[in-house]
Amino acid sequence: MKTKDINIQIKPSKKKGESKVSIILENELTIFSIESMKDKIIESVMKYDQIEFALKNVNNIDITFIQLLYSIKKTAEELNKKVSFDVELSDDIKSLLNHSDLSKVLI
Repeated sequence: MKTKDINIQIKPSKKKGESKVSIILENELTIFSIESMKDKIIESVMKYDQIEFALKNVNNIDITFIQLLYSIKKTAEELNKKVSFDVELSDDIKSLLNHSDLSKVLI
């Protein structure tokens, strides 16, 4: 499910009986892109038992988006769902997250 102007792809597992989804988030992950992605992410978290987030080709991420991911992770864990992150960020963004102690949110 890739929609124009939305930086999200949702890929359910094709294995029979497996309740797993990969959510790929790209490019601009900021307050300006949250509204277009939030409902699709929440819908996937409610539908599947295993959720894998992949952050790729991220050119900008802000605290609002990190808070969204943290909240979704905590909510999913409360529902006994597994959440994992595969994060590919530029060195600049990694440095910023490390210095602000926010890198642990995505681990």
